[in-house]
This record gives sequence, C-alpha cells and structure tokens, in this order.
Amino acid sequence: MAYDVFLVSAIEDRDMAKLVARRLRSLKFKVWFDQKQTDNTFDAKDARNAGNSESMLVIWSENAVKSDWVRAAASVGHSRPGMLAQASLDKTIPYQPFKQDKRYSLEGMTSRKMPEGFYQLVEELGKRQDRTDLREWMGYGSKDEEERDAWLEAHPEDPLAIDAKKKREKALGIKPPPAAEAAGAAALAAASVKAPSSKYSQASSSRPAPRAPTSTTAASANGGAAAKAEDLGMGWGTLAAVGAAIVVMFFMSWVFRSQTIAPATTQAGLPPVGNAYRLTEACPAGQVPASLIKVLEPGPIINDTEEPED
Repeated sequence: MAYDVFLVSAIEDRDMAKLVARRLRSLKFKVWFDQKQTDNTFDAKDARNAGNSESMLVIWSENAVKSDWVRAAASVGHSRPGMLAQASLDKTIPYQPFKQDKRYSLEGMTSRKMPEGFYQLVEELGKRQDRTDLREWMGYGSKDEEERDAWLEAHPEDPLAIDAKKKREKALGIKPPPAAEAAGAAALAAASVKAPSSKYSQASSSRPAPRAPTSTTAASANGGAAAKAEDLGMGWGTLAAVGAAIVVMFFMSWVFRSQTIAPATTQAGLPPVGNAYRLTEACPAGQVPASLIKVLEPGPIINDTEEPED
C-alpha cells in the first residue's frame, strides 16, 4: 500500500504523534504510523513501508535524538531527495545532517489548538501532492457549511472533495463503480481460464472438412457431435479410435460367451453345477495305492532312545 506520509517519532512521544496522525488523516492524508511499536529496531518491514511513502515526517524531541529507530528512519528519509520533512516538540536540536534542515515547531499543540508550525507543515506536505489552500480549509468551522461547499467545488480533484462526493452518493444509495484493482483482478482471472490444448487445436484445424450432410437432421446431429468434440478438445481421429476400441471389446465378449464346455455325464449324488466334471478315482475303494506301498513296507525296529554301542 502506498502512503502519503511515513510518521516517525520516539516511543515516549507516541501520544503527540497520534494527535499529528489524526490531524493529517482528517485532511485525507494517508499516514503510516505504528501505534504499537515496542522496540527501536528499523527492520525490513519499516524500510518497505518507508519506500512506499511519498514523504517522511520526523518529529524531533529530547527523546527522539536518543532513539536508534528515529535516527535510522531519518537517515532513510534523508537519502531520498525531497522526502524528509521535520517537526519539533521542544528546543532540542538534532545532530548532522538534520541540524541545518528546516523544522516546523509543534510546541503547545493540543487537540483544540494548532500552532502556526502545524499549518506550515500541512502546506508543505500538500504542496508535494499538488494540493492547495489547505490552510483555508483548516480555518473553517463546523458551521461554515457554505464556505466548505464552495471550497470543495473549487477543488474537485482534492481528496477532501472526492471523499465528500463518495459520502453524498452513499447517502443517496448510489453504488460506486468497481475499483480499478478489482476490475484488473477480474480480467486477470478471466484470462487465466485454461483453454483447450494447442495440440488438439492444431489437430482440429488440420483435419479435412467433413462432407455436407444430406438432410437437416443429419446436419444438426453432426454439428452437435462436432461441437461436443471441440468442447472436449478431441479430434475425429480420437473419436474413431475410441469407437473401434468399444467395438473390439463387444466382439471379444461375444466370442468368449459363445464358447461352451462339453457336458459330463451327470450321476446321482453329484451337485447340480453347470459344466461340472466327475473326477476319476485313482484307486478302487479298500485298496492302498501302489505309490504308497514302498512307503508302508515294514522294516527293522530301531530303538533311538539308547545310545549306540561303539
């Protein structure tokens, strides 16, 4: 996010910094200010926010000159020509190179009182953004409605006038147009929708044109099939291959189902299972198979419970 002002102050001067930030925001300046700062380390996040700001406002004080964070931030602002703006809360003079730069005095500033130095500071910050007559606007009270309306009409491009216009439209129920960022995001999302593969697109464009249909029904049917094939990213060659595979599958299924097994003679006592066979008995009942005779032949009895004699 871009900011108009990057506000820098010591932690001990936080209350005064809050007042300055609130006054600047009431004039529609976009102010960066860390109200929950607890350390004096100028980290990468602070550097990024400072780099995204047009101006840096450093509030010097007896506490600020002792703060490492204030000195580091002020050095970053001083490194960019035309970025640094300085204010002071007391008579403390900062060290070089900030000693010779102009500082706007905010001594005696309260929620109800604005010193001359604050008016000058606002004029300086406004000048950097091509904003004029802000001192005049700050002089109007809540009862000066006609003067305020005349000022807004005379400065239609000022953030104050733009904000007042949005409030009037909201009161009238007029919805604002979508922001440029939202419109850009919607266009990017629409463009990122994946199109059909270029491989299939080239195959589709290189295939020969089909012959003209002989009837209106055939034309509509072919047109619907072609549209579906194009929507799926498939060419006529892919459709033909799929159809041939289906025909082969049906044919093989018919061949295997049409083969029959010669039925065996069924006898009583066998289960009624289709295509069942009766196993031939290898040996008549009551006899020992010849293959087991050698295994069952008697031999000498060996007592393996006693130790063998030497």
